[in-house]
Amino acid sequence: MENIPSGKIHTSIEDTLNSISIFFTVAPTKYGGRGCFARSAIPKGTQIHYCASPVGSSVAKPFRKEVCTYCFNYSYGDLMKTKLAKSISGRKELSALHFCSKECLDEFVNQDVDDILLTNLLLVEQNYLMGLKKPEVDELEPVGNLDEQIDREWERVDQWARQIDATRSSKRVNFLPRIDESEYLEIKYVVNVLFNKFKSHQPNNTNNKGSMEMEMFIFELLQSTEREKYHKYPYLLFSYIKVFKFIKLTCSAELQPFITTDTVRSLIGKNLSNAFGIWSNTTNKDEDKEFLGFSVYPSASFFNHSCDPNIIKIRMRNDMCFETLRDIAEGEELCINYGNFQNEDVNKRQLELQEWFFDCGCTKCHLELVAK
Repeated sequence: MENIPSGKIHTSIEDTLNSISIFFTVAPTKYGGRGCFARSAIPKGTQIHYCASPVGSSVAKPFRKEVCTYCFNYSYGDLMKTKLAKSISGRKELSALHFCSKECLDEFVNQDVDDILLTNLLLVEQNYLMGLKKPEVDELEPVGNLDEQIDREWERVDQWARQIDATRSSKRVNFLPRIDESEYLEIKYVVNVLFNKFKSHQPNNTNNKGSMEMEMFIFELLQSTEREKYHKYPYLLFSYIKVFKFIKLTCSAELQPFITTDTVRSLIGKNLSNAFGIWSNTTNKDEDKEFLGFSVYPSASFFNHSCDPNIIKIRMRNDMCFETLRDIAEGEELCINYGNFQNEDVNKRQLELQEWFFDCGCTKCHLELVAK
C-alpha cells in the first residue's frame, strides 16, 4: 500500500468503513474516536449489521472439550463428541479439536488450508502440556521507568528471535516457556489471526474472499491499547513476552513470516479493547453465565458503549448480529453495552468500564452521577 497516494488510501479506508452497513456510517464522534451513526430513521427490531465469523477467537482452557471449536456451542458441561486429530511430527497424539457436530467439523476443514490451522492449534495444545512439565517460576514485575523498560525488553526479544531463527528446530523445544491459562487464551487467539493473515496472502484462496477479506482490512485499522494495559497491569509485559516466545517456538513454517514482535504485540493490543466475550446462553435469570472465551469482529468494533444502549449484540453460533432495541432517529449514534453490568450502580459501572480505557459519559451515567 505504500505506493498508493495517501489521498487514495484515505478514500479507500473511508469507503470500506462506510460499506459496512446500509444502515449506518462510521464517522468521528464529539468525544474522540469513531462511532456508528444512523443514515436514516431505523425501526425497532431491525438487524443493522451481521458479522460472519471472527478474525480470531479463543476458547478458555477449562472448556476446550466442552465448547465447539467452530460454532462455540456449549451444552453445560457435556463433552463434544466429534473430534478432529492429527499426528504432529511423528509424536504420539496428545490432543484433538472438539466439535458439536460433523457439520461444524466440515465447516472448520473447509476454511482451513492444507491443515495449517489444525496443525498449529494442536501444536499449541501439545507444547502447552510440555511446558507444564517445567518448574513454575515467580512472575517478574517491571522496575524503574516503565516505558523505557517496555522498549528495552522487546528489543531483547527481537534479538532472541533472531537467535532462535538460527537454532535447529530440534533444539528449540528447550526454550519453550511454561504458560498459564490466561496466556493460553491469548495464544489461541493470536494463532487464529496469524492463520487469517496467512490466508489473506494466498492469491488463489477463494475461501478468503468477501467478508473475511474486509474484516482483515478493517482489523489493521483498529487501535492497539497494549501500552495502556501495561501501565494498568505492569506484570503483563513479561506475560506477553512469554506469549510471543511460545508462539515463535510453536508455530509451523507457514505462519513464521508473520510472527514478528510488532505484529504479535499489535494483535494482543487490539484484542484488549475490541474483543467480544463468548458467554454461555442461559434463560434462567438466577444462573450465572459462563465466560467461555472471546472473539474479535473488526467491523463491529466501531459500536461505542452506552449504559442505556439502543442496539443489542446477539451471537448466532460463531457469527455476531446487531439489532435495534428501539426506534432510532436519523444521525443518532448506535451504541451497545460492553459488559454484563448495565443495571449495576453507576460507580461500579464506571469502575468496570475503565477496563476499556475510557470514562463513560452516556446520558444514563450523567443523570445518575448528578443525582448522587
